[in-house]
Amino acid sequence: MEQQHPPSPMRLLEILTDRFGALEAVANSSIKLARYAPEDELAMDLLVAEAVLEFGSSLREAADGATQWARARGVAPLP
Repeated sequence: MEQQHPPSPMRLLEILTDRFGALEAVANSSIKLARYAPEDELAMDLLVAEAVLEFGSSLREAADGATQWARARGVAPLP
C-alpha cells in the first residue's frame, strides 16, 4: 500500500477557504431572505451571518498573505 503524504499547510488553508464558501453562501442567503421572512425562519441569525462574512473576508486575506509570503520565499507554486 502506497503511503500518502499529508497536504501542505498552504493546501490545508486553501481547502479550508474553499469549504468555508458553503457557510458564506448560507450567510448571504439569510441576509437576503431577511428582507422577506422573519428572522426566526432564517437558516442563520443575522448577527452570526454578518460575523461569518467578516470572518470569510479575513480568511481570504490571510490566505492571500500566506501565499505571497510563501512565494517570496520560493516555497509555493507560482499561479
